[in-house]
Amino acid sequence: MFSNKFIQRFLKACQIVVFTGDNLCTESKDAMIQGNNKQLRELFTNDQLKHNDRDFWKNVKRIRMDLEAAKPNLGHYALVDLENRFEDFTLITTAIDGLHQKAGNNKLIELRGNIRRNLCLKCGKKFYQLRENDPLIPVCPACGGKARPDVLLNDESIDQNLLKQAQQAAAEAELFIAVCLKDMHKYHHALPLIAKANGAYLVELNTERSALTENVDEFVSENPAKLLTGLALLLEKV
Repeated sequence: MFSNKFIQRFLKACQIVVFTGDNLCTESKDAMIQGNNKQLRELFTNDQLKHNDRDFWKNVKRIRMDLEAAKPNLGHYALVDLENRFEDFTLITTAIDGLHQKAGNNKLIELRGNIRRNLCLKCGKKFYQLRENDPLIPVCPACGGKARPDVLLNDESIDQNLLKQAQQAAAEAELFIAVCLKDMHKYHHALPLIAKANGAYLVELNTERSALTENVDEFVSENPAKLLTGLALLLEKV
């Protein structure tokens, strides 16, 4: 499954970065597609939020309700185990389903935000509103201001502060593990390459080869959740 070289580096590493895409949980991906059959392309824009807010929020609420059925899998919980074991651990993700946070990860950089969470446009407070009887268009509980989903919309640029945090973590990593990455934005694709350029051992866990594969030190083709669980079990034996 894993090479001896990788296992030795994994067990001895002090600074580890794991970068996950949005395919670690099949159930959440299905919920996104079912909630919006245009796959967040046309309805998830600032223009829709400003000029067609009721339809926009209906779609958001439908996706959130569908996501309630999506639970963290063993891969998510394995990443919590890794975070608890390594003092310098960073989890970066492009997933917006909020399942890493739900599983218990705290050292987390959500590059595209979290569809479960709201952001107040007036005071900046982040809050959750996930019950069936919550108002369709959320209002900030702190100041009463208008809110939006705390997620990157399709006509927006990536948050530069989050990107810089991710780039710094990548540059300092001894071991960089890419999980379920596919169809990445150019800024996201650069993160594992930054890690490798700065001396990190670069590993890809995926069910199939990707645009990243030719650049990695090691590619492991298997169910990523199973592989992550295997890594957590390795630590228990030490």
